[in-house]
Amino acid sequence: MKDIYVEFKNSAIKGDVRDSVHGSANATGQNSKPTIEVDSWSHVIRQPKSASSSTSGGHTAERTEHGEMVFVKDIDSASPKLWQAASQGLITPEVVITFYRASGQTGSFNNGTANARVKYLEIKLKNVLVSHVAPSVTEEGLPKEAFGLKYSAVEWSYMASKLDGSQAAVTGTGAWNLATNTATFA
Repeated sequence: MKDIYVEFKNSAIKGDVRDSVHGSANATGQNSKPTIEVDSWSHVIRQPKSASSSTSGGHTAERTEHGEMVFVKDIDSASPKLWQAASQGLITPEVVITFYRASGQTGSFNNGTANARVKYLEIKLKNVLVSHVAPSVTEEGLPKEAFGLKYSAVEWSYMASKLDGSQAAVTGTGAWNLATNTATFA
């Protein structure tokens, strides 16, 4: 089961998710929520080496570099709109990425069924640009595509699981605003 979802808030970019929380296809078979199910995610946050040196022999901090967030997914109904957004340089005001993990415990997302899961990480992005889309077809499997997102601000929220497997409150948060170079999501 894939358990990473990307939601472009107030956007025409909508995937084919049929998940009860992130999909909910309507009577015509159209997805009523703008959510994309992805297979994988990667991201690099880097502190570059400073041109100046520390008098104590250690490293010095520079302005942080946030690489694009890269996702891989099956080609779906979101693909043409992703291609269009990348072509026109469209900025989406907010994107939310949600991660789930298997639980299998009573009180979790699916009430203890074999596919039970709990949300454990949520990432919110502001002023998001689809920086690239790379469709590909290999000898085996379905056509896939990788797409990248760049943003002006990011907020991370981690939720621990309780002993019974259910979701706990947010236990760790962080944020970074690339425009102001501060630890805020403003």
